[in-house]
Amino acid sequence: MKKFLLSVLFLSTASLMFAQTNSSTVTSDGVDNTATVLQVGLSNSSTILQDGVMDPLGGVENAAIVTQYGTTNTADIASHGDRNLAEIQQNGTDNTATQLQGSGWAEDNSAYAEQFGASNMSTQKQFWDNNTAEVFQNGTANTATQIQKTMTNAAPGSYAFAEQFDEGNVSFQKQKGQENEAYVYQAEYFNDAYQKQIGNVNYAIIYQNDLSLGGFNLGEQIQKGNANYAEIDQGWFDTAFNAAYQEQIGNENYAYVIQEGTLNLSGQYQEGNLNVSSTSQSGLGNVSGTAQFGLENEAYTSQIGTTNVSGILQIGERNMATVAQDGTVNVNGVYQEGMDNTATSTQVGIGNLDGIAQVGSLNVALNEQMGSLNANGILQIGVGNDATTFQTGIGNFNTTEQYGAGHTHTTTQTGNGNMATIVQMDTP
Repeated sequence: MKKFLLSVLFLSTASLMFAQTNSSTVTSDGVDNTATVLQVGLSNSSTILQDGVMDPLGGVENAAIVTQYGTTNTADIASHGDRNLAEIQQNGTDNTATQLQGSGWAEDNSAYAEQFGASNMSTQKQFWDNNTAEVFQNGTANTATQIQKTMTNAAPGSYAFAEQFDEGNVSFQKQKGQENEAYVYQAEYFNDAYQKQIGNVNYAIIYQNDLSLGGFNLGEQIQKGNANYAEIDQGWFDTAFNAAYQEQIGNENYAYVIQEGTLNLSGQYQEGNLNVSSTSQSGLGNVSGTAQFGLENEAYTSQIGTTNVSGILQIGERNMATVAQDGTVNVNGVYQEGMDNTATSTQVGIGNLDGIAQVGSLNVALNEQMGSLNANGILQIGVGNDATTFQTGIGNFNTTEQYGAGHTHTTTQTGNGNMATIVQMDTP
């Protein structure tokens, strides 16, 4: 009997010691705050602080929930103000989640973090009112950071969402203003996603290997203004080591990049209003750059193949540039300054070179190259000029220059080694 009692006492003591390895601290200052903590495992820790230093009563109706299963997970929640909701779910080892809502005062914010796996880290900070932040992470050593500031009291807040699977993915989302939305979907390995939005009603989304294989992709988006849209898709097709950068300053601009393959690079910059820039890259080592300054400009780039290079620069209003490259080491450049100019270039083959420059209004330039080592240049300065070039074969060369108004020319080269030089200008 004595041995039996000693055994029961030992088991009870061991169970108590095991339970005590988890730690939790809850501090609530105010009225009707609620805190719920469940810890199952070893060496988990949680801290909850609820108050409202600007209210004599403290915080009102804040709610915090922490659920931890596993080992050495850490959860820290601080809610300042009224009616904020914070929830952290952790299942695994060495996961860390931090939520801060309000600095002195904030109302009706909601933060949710769910982490499965090991060594994942989530940080969510929200200031002023009505923001919502959500993080879902499943894997190893993923990191998610969300910072949202409404910038005024009692206004509609912003929404940030990040979903990450597998290993070493990093997402960073920062929003200042009202009714902005930012989304990140990542899987596979070591992808980086960065989003920053300043203004109102902006929308940004990044996909990285969420439906495909690969990893080590980089996506970055910066938007300043109102009602801008930016999307980077590195997730539909297998992608690895691709990089896409988009920045928009102004209102109602649209930027889109989709990448498939390896080591593709795309950069898009828009400053003004109602501009559109879209890039599609498929293959290996393609490079594309687009810059727009003005109003209602449109730029479209498509690259298929290996180490193709394209650059578009638009200054003015309602200019349109379209570039399509299919092959290897094709090079293209388009420059438009003025209003209502149109440039279209198609390159299929190897080592083709094309350049189009338009200064003025209502100029139209079209180039099509099929073959290898063809070169074409079109320069239009004036109003209402029209130039067309067709090259099929190897090593053909053409230049067309138009100065003034209303000039029209077409060059067609079929075969190898043909050369043409055309200059058109108004009578002095």
